Amino acid sequence: MRRFLLPGLLSLLLFAGGPLSTVQAKGDPLTKAADKQKAKIAKVYLDLARYLVGRDLKQEAREALAEAESLAPEGKLPANLVASIEGLAGKGVMDGSTEARIAKAKRDAAKGSEKLAGVFAKEDDDPRFARYLLRAIELESSKKRLAKLGDAAKKRSLLVQSPTHAMAAYVSFPKSWKPGGDWPVFVCVDGAGAGFKGCAKRFTSQRGKRPFIVISPHAMSCTNAIDPKKFPAYDQATIDEWNGKRTAFDVPGLLALLDFLHEHFGAEKKIAITGFSGGGNLCYGFLLKHPDRVFCAAPACANFQPGLANGAANPEDGGPPIHIMTGAKDPH
Repeated sequence: MRRFLLPGLLSLLLFAGGPLSTVQAKGDPLTKAADKQKAKIAKVYLDLARYLVGRDLKQEAREALAEAESLAPEGKLPANLVASIEGLAGKGVMDGSTEARIAKAKRDAAKGSEKLAGVFAKEDDDPRFARYLLRAIELESSKKRLAKLGDAAKKRSLLVQSPTHAMAAYVSFPKSWKPGGDWPVFVCVDGAGAGFKGCAKRFTSQRGKRPFIVISPHAMSCTNAIDPKKFPAYDQATIDEWNGKRTAFDVPGLLALLDFLHEHFGAEKKIAITGFSGGGNLCYGFLLKHPDRVFCAAPACANFQPGLANGAANPEDGGPPIHIMTGAKDPH
């Protein structure tokens, strides 16, 4: 059963309980609507866990229960079900009917996650719309769901996170985007002001009819003191954990996001990237660690921490073209 549930479990724990500093108060209408929908999805997994108990599939039932726990209000679970699972011998055998039952649970959970995304559809600076819609896509990918998120990203810059890393970014698709194509990618990293949405807006406004995806990552390494208000997808615990090792968060985070967009939305593997001022740390960091993923780079008045060169790759072809823009009289 791990091939059915475990990947979903890891991402669901991130999506449902992961970094998020925009959570509303308990009595907020959005929170109430979201909690109601989460409870419906949790029931899908609880029903699945009960079915698996009847099949004596202990580990699989535990995983279904964990999915339910991540969605249930305050993580409350039926005590008798927990006890039943722990009392299993775990000698059941996976068969066709069980696989079909699991597949149905995934479809139902995907529909529920899509409805949960709808609760936050109008919240521009809240990553939960994209988060839950991506969860639905992961559970049951379809062109219709891909197109739904893609159409939203064509209308405005969406705050998006991959299922495997906490890094968030504003992502904007070109008007011509549709599922199944190959789409060039442009990454723009803002400086110390951490104006990620404004950065995305500036470059999307200049994109015109060019068919590339614009990504404006919430890079921790771009600024001095991190203002949580400017990083709406990160809670304080995440900021505290990575504050002293920011590029170690940023570089793998950008790679995870790019891989996810490549797999599901046709984003090309090689990117064009620029970083202004403090944004140069991620621009240079990604360029040095993953030159094979860069088509071209244009750092602008960009910071460069000496430690960025540690562990740099040494591409046989010399690496991608780089155009460095710096004022001739810049004392730095």
